[in-house]
Amino acid sequence: MSVSVTQISVPSESGGTFFLKVDWVDDLGAGFTVALCDGESAWMGEVSEEEVEQEAQELEMRKESYVKEVQQALTGAVRSGGDYAFQLSPENRARCLTYEKVQRDISFRLGSVELLPCPEPDRVIKELISYGLQQSRELRAQNQTLLEQNHRLCGEQDRISTELERYVQGKESLETELYTRFVLVLNQKKAKIHQLQERLRLLQEQQQERGVRGATVAQSAALEEADSGDSTDEETQNIALSQVSTVLVRDVTSQSSQDIDLSDIPDVAPNRKRRWRHLHGPGSEVAECSRDPRQSGRKDPAHGKAQTNQDTAQESADVATPSTKTDRLFEDF
Repeated sequence: MSVSVTQISVPSESGGTFFLKVDWVDDLGAGFTVALCDGESAWMGEVSEEEVEQEAQELEMRKESYVKEVQQALTGAVRSGGDYAFQLSPENRARCLTYEKVQRDISFRLGSVELLPCPEPDRVIKELISYGLQQSRELRAQNQTLLEQNHRLCGEQDRISTELERYVQGKESLETELYTRFVLVLNQKKAKIHQLQERLRLLQEQQQERGVRGATVAQSAALEEADSGDSTDEETQNIALSQVSTVLVRDVTSQSSQDIDLSDIPDVAPNRKRRWRHLHGPGSEVAECSRDPRQSGRKDPAHGKAQTNQDTAQESADVATPSTKTDRLFEDF
């Protein structure tokens, strides 16, 4: 069973202040009892469930909404959307308590209850006092509980604030340390990257220098090889010409020593041609064979020059041999 005690004001009465006690079982829609006391006298009344439904129908309201409005008016609950006013009929054997809702200077009647004088007003006053004391004890206990919870929460707040400060300091120190390490690692990485870039640049320069040097060496080797080939050809031609001149001089000398008449000397042009073919016979084959190793050994210029000198000496020996045969030919003539 639920009980509610509230203080109301009745402007039509001289004292104006009354205490209203309301009792109900489930909700006010199932009916409730009312006790009104001014501190000296008491009145009691009852509202049935049928009367509640009738009042709701007269106001054209749903029962739930009507019960909610009546509960706010009689129990002093949280009031929203307006205030509530009470009217009490003049003092007779029976009095009527009317409760109204006031909204924007407009009031409309919510309901009323008929009150009868209580034969034992002291009992009603005692019940009101007991209810007030009980509510006071409950509120005091609730207040004490709230104070203890508040004290505990304040202690928790202080502890959490202290830990939070410690965590903040630890966080700041950790951030500083991590930032210092990060900067150190970053500088090391930058230095390493700079070193690698410098090494890469040096390697690229060395590679370029090696390429240029290799191209220069190849070009020099080609030039030396070309020069050695030209000089070898010139030396061979000079040696051949000198040998021919020597043969001709020897022919003239042998002719003058034997006092041979020029008219008796046969035409030596065929002999010269034969001798020239003899010179370019076995000796020339040896010379050509000796040139092939020189061409195959172009990578070694010194070996090529030595081979060239050897070929030249061989050709000189070959030329000297035919000159003896030529002398014998002239002796036959």
